Amino acid sequence: MELVQCIRDVFEEEPLTGSESVLNRKLFKEGHFYPVYKDEHHSWITLDDEGEQHIIATGISLNEDFWFTFRFRIA
Repeated sequence: MELVQCIRDVFEEEPLTGSESVLNRKLFKEGHFYPVYKDEHHSWITLDDEGEQHIIATGISLNEDFWFTFRFRIA
């Protein structure tokens, strides 16, 4: 398990475009810390502020995933 810090607000993505929209639900808040764990498929999973699971990175290490490094840092 790792502890990560959100470095920018993360919003739910639009289903058709795959892009985040500030009009959608905020999943992770800038400055907040989240525990993450790796599953057997090398997906890194955490819970949002409402308790829903999300994959926030894939790969052996967190820093291998661009999506993750743009939004989070390892604490």
